[in-house]
Amino acid sequence: MKEHKRWGKKFIDKRDWPKYNEELVVRGEFLIDCEWAKSWNAELAEMNKGKVGAKYEYPGSLIRLQAVWHQWIDYRGIEGVTRKLAEFGKLPACNDYSTANRRVNGMDVKFELPFKDCCVSTDGSGMKFENAGEYRARMYGKKREKYIKVVISADPIRKKMLDCDVSIEGEGMSEPEVATAHMQELMLKGIDVKKFFGDGSYDTLDIFAFLEHNDIEPAVKPRKNAALEGGGSLRDREVVEYRKRGYKKWAQHRDYGMRWLGTEGIFSAVKRKFGEQTRSHKIENACSEAKRKFWAYDRMKAYAEARA
Repeated sequence: MKEHKRWGKKFIDKRDWPKYNEELVVRGEFLIDCEWAKSWNAELAEMNKGKVGAKYEYPGSLIRLQAVWHQWIDYRGIEGVTRKLAEFGKLPACNDYSTANRRVNGMDVKFELPFKDCCVSTDGSGMKFENAGEYRARMYGKKREKYIKVVISADPIRKKMLDCDVSIEGEGMSEPEVATAHMQELMLKGIDVKKFFGDGSYDTLDIFAFLEHNDIEPAVKPRKNAALEGGGSLRDREVVEYRKRGYKKWAQHRDYGMRWLGTEGIFSAVKRKFGEQTRSHKIENACSEAKRKFWAYDRMKAYAEARA
């Protein structure tokens, strides 16, 4: 294949490699860091305060750690790891695999947002069910399973996950609708959205109307056949600017390439680290598992950045 010459400024790698290398090492420490167990009883007391019915026996911190382990280990294996840590005195008690399964699948996954403003880049990708695959369909004549559609929003400047929406292929909201919902949720939390990045699939009247109404700078690539509405809307101004400058100059002007750091970079990292296939048999559990992949990556990354 002919190699294409890279356009734009020559890439200069300014990353602090010793620091980044240490962050990657420290991510491994996250998997067996049990310092939180010192607050085991206090956390349980808070969780059980006013609870009706059976009391929790295991704190949420343990379940969240087991949810990360589940990216590599099945639930019976998780019971074994937990039991051994309890034997070593790192944990006060060990739950069984069925309890871990139930609690992990019932988790309400939320991303920590410790800032007051951000930029947003949104994009979608697919993940496979356990028994999906073109090879199986070709060899055994089975119809291909639908993919799990994952749409993420991230801050491309911080390379930080903001939100994640998971649905079955052909169902759920469209990507532009998800992007709008994510930005609305951020603003409801008091976070100021400065700029939105999106590819041509986000060139919709609704997205631009939302951006204009909330004074958010657009970095959305107009479609090749984009028609002007008339009236001088934000979308009209952006289409005119795009035609005037041409793609390369427009992309440089809008820092359009930054969106890759917020979405494609995270998709690549998550699939490379945890795989793009879910193990759950139930559809709802598989969708939850797909979302937890991005949540687990975000937790491990934040842990390492705070300690490296």
